[in-house]
Amino acid sequence: MTTEKKIQKMFEIKDISFRFAKDKSYFFKNLSIAFDSGKMHFIRGKNGAGKSTLFRLLQGNSTQQEQVSGDLEISGVKYQLEKRDRIDEVRLVHQKFDNMLADQFSFDDNMRFAAIAQYPKFRSLPDYKPVPDFLKQFGIDHTKPVKLLSGGQRQILAILMVLQKPTKILLLDEPTAALDDQNTNMVMEFLSELVRTTDLIILMICHDKELVQRYARDGYLELVVDQETGLRSIETRT
Repeated sequence: MTTEKKIQKMFEIKDISFRFAKDKSYFFKNLSIAFDSGKMHFIRGKNGAGKSTLFRLLQGNSTQQEQVSGDLEISGVKYQLEKRDRIDEVRLVHQKFDNMLADQFSFDDNMRFAAIAQYPKFRSLPDYKPVPDFLKQFGIDHTKPVKLLSGGQRQILAILMVLQKPTKILLLDEPTAALDDQNTNMVMEFLSELVRTTDLIILMICHDKELVQRYARDGYLELVVDQETGLRSIETRT
């Protein structure tokens, strides 16, 4: 039986300001919010509201032309965004997760590919980190070619591949957008178990209001655009 962990690891966004160039209006201004571990944090907003831009900044990704300031604090460690250092502990699973997978290879093979170092030595594929024991409930055959797995099973694989590298903050961009109801439920149950049994903090872009209402414990976050200034802010909704 899986044991639930009692961990309170924090992720804080402190006074983030951002604009695409020095002569442009601010996109974000003094944006601050804190996230608890042990739950999924849902982010909604209309197209163009800035969800993808926010996720990019949370990974420390900005160009020299862009103007960015503010801090990220992960488990007490502070990162200054203006230094433009990549923050490896924050990792993203893209919406087109199938592009991450080698579909002619097995689940095990894909996991081993994900565990390879950035500059690997010429040797056999490394072992991958053990997957959670609750994974069996999703019926994944580790020896079957990935192309024969369901959409939900492939999404779970893509997430586990990302987690082969040290990760504290997991960003998910519409992880169920291309899935039917059965596979959507599979992925959401997997993520629920993941946050319950690990110290991960999950931030998820999700447009499905019914899904958010079902899985968000304490409401969700809405990116709101001021129609006069174009400034983006985050509001908590229930």
